[in-house]
Amino acid sequence: MKYSQIFLKYRIFEFTGLFFVLISILLYGFIKFSDKEISSLNNQSNTNEINTDEINHSNLQNNLNDLSIIDSQNDSNNTIINQSEFNDSPYTKLPSNFKVYKKSILDFLDDNTPLSISIKEIGLDSDIKALEIIDLKDATSYETPKNIVGHIPQSYKPGEKGKSWYFGHLESFIKKEGNVFHMLPKIPGLMKTDPYLYIHIKTNSRTFVYHIYKTEVVPRDDLVLEIESDISEVILVTCVPSFLYHSRLLVHSKLIGTY
Repeated sequence: MKYSQIFLKYRIFEFTGLFFVLISILLYGFIKFSDKEISSLNNQSNTNEINTDEINHSNLQNNLNDLSIIDSQNDSNNTIINQSEFNDSPYTKLPSNFKVYKKSILDFLDDNTPLSISIKEIGLDSDIKALEIIDLKDATSYETPKNIVGHIPQSYKPGEKGKSWYFGHLESFIKKEGNVFHMLPKIPGLMKTDPYLYIHIKTNSRTFVYHIYKTEVVPRDDLVLEIESDISEVILVTCVPSFLYHSRLLVHSKLIGTY
């Protein structure tokens, strides 16, 4: 009886040790896979940036008419449909009333508080909420966006020269605060095949269109909210990778026009 008890204890320790070894191997594999995923998200730059300074504004509508047609089956959206699969015009995805942005001295009269955001290619369509600052006793922080995209109100509004920051959850299994940016990590891969991806931000006055030109991943503790810029930019931020969340994916875009 004594020997059987010793043998049983030995077998329990053996299986316990084997279990922890197996878990360690799986955890190591998951971390290595996550590192590879992070690498694929980082420093993806768009070589087909749209330079609005070089656009002939008077010929913009003519170029649209020459390269595309209006989809008669989707009149409500007035989506411009490409006539040729080989057409690489940056305007084929944009509404027919799209105009290249030119700042006006009367812009200060417009209410450009961001209301909603959309990216067609990843199915993003969400309202926007200005994030409030919360008191953590020994520090302050912004509230987390719950089932919505959060805007840092101390950053710039759409159309203004400077950087406008928007945050959203990749996933939120514990707090149940949604996953509004769960498809954002798809952007770097899409950029390899489609150079013209746009962020649409709706305000009370108009909708601003931003061209995505770069993605990058930075460690969580290295994220700095710089707001000054020579151009109008929008930066989307979410946590990566899944389950670990030790880094932040940044999607950079610049203003090209409105409708």
